Amino acid sequence: MASDYVDDLLRDERESFKRKEAAAKKFDNRLDNFRKSAKALRDAARQLEEAFPGMSQRTAADKWAMTGTEKNIAFDAKGGLVAAPAGRKPTAAGPEPAADAAPDPETTGSGIQTADDETAPQNETDAGQDHSDDGRPSWASGNY
Repeated sequence: MASDYVDDLLRDERESFKRKEAAAKKFDNRLDNFRKSAKALRDAARQLEEAFPGMSQRTAADKWAMTGTEKNIAFDAKGGLVAAPAGRKPTAAGPEPAADAAPDPETTGSGIQTADDETAPQNETDAGQDHSDDGRPSWASGNY
């Protein structure tokens, strides 16, 4: 009787572990794909700027009905908003930074914008822009 309980308990634990493993693998895969896509978008935006030297980032964002987040990622020349595809850092095995070292924005999160920042103007070209509730500018509501 006790062995049946133990068997059931272990089976439940194995099933739980399989669900956790599947979720972690799926998340890891999607994150890698997102990072690769962000890099490809930045490359395409750079090519667009070279092909149309007089077109501003705001104009490009208007023409493609980009959200503020999409625009930030596309025109993020330093690649600071989305980490590079192979840019993972070791979790606990990495060396500790020196006490007087400047904080690294990639590890502290200070270089990453929060959801509240998405609707705030990112530069002077966005300062007078009206945004709708879902974070998209009002001009991107489909009525253009």
